[in-house]
Amino acid sequence: MIKELRLAIKLTSDVVHLLRENYMHDAKIINSIGKDIKTDADLAANEHIHNELTKTGIKVISEESENKSFNINENQWIVDPIDGTLNFSRGFGMAAVSISLWDNGFPLLGVVNNIFYDELFYSSSNNGSFRNDKRINVSSISKASNAIICTGFPISTNYSNNHLYNSIMKVKKYKRIRMLGSASLMLSYVACGMFDIYIEDNIYIWDVAAGLSLINEAKGRYFITQGNSVLTFDVKASNSLLDIGC
Repeated sequence: MIKELRLAIKLTSDVVHLLRENYMHDAKIINSIGKDIKTDADLAANEHIHNELTKTGIKVISEESENKSFNINENQWIVDPIDGTLNFSRGFGMAAVSISLWDNGFPLLGVVNNIFYDELFYSSSNNGSFRNDKRINVSSISKASNAIICTGFPISTNYSNNHLYNSIMKVKKYKRIRMLGSASLMLSYVACGMFDIYIEDNIYIWDVAAGLSLINEAKGRYFITQGNSVLTFDVKASNSLLDIGC
């Protein structure tokens, strides 16, 4: 597993360098459908990562994959070349390169590399979670009234009045709510104790796969249930002390 983790760290670092050098504040939108966009930076990042990961002989599933057949129980790399593409395209510093390796429905490793800042999160099974080589753990907040929850509205969100009302009911008891536009970074910040809870419905697996590894190895806990498609999940993660209704 050390070999695979080193590879994932190297690839995220290579892509961060690529994006900073060639696409920072200059990414060109090549597709915009509904609330989602795709840029030339997404495609360049995906090509580099995919070309290298396929050499391992392990299946690769990515946001930019043409073939998105997915079974959570398979041994596979799960990749988001840029988590927070809209943020990246606008120069808002919450976007990351995310790579994870899963097997039998469980994360074996996760790497989240912030594109804008020198902030590298990584974890591997039974070896802990780290931020810039310093071990991290979840917070010790035990009361919802003191907790910070992070969440978001994925591109597939149902914006009906009833759904929005239910969303508000889920988060109103917490001290503060944060929405960063990058699920992998929000989960990373729960893992290192900046935030305490993450909840998001119908989120794509590549948005959360690496972050859930970080949560697990930082002594937190998470729950995922199938969303509206084979690729989406309702995800809850916490520091283990706070009740997230599971």
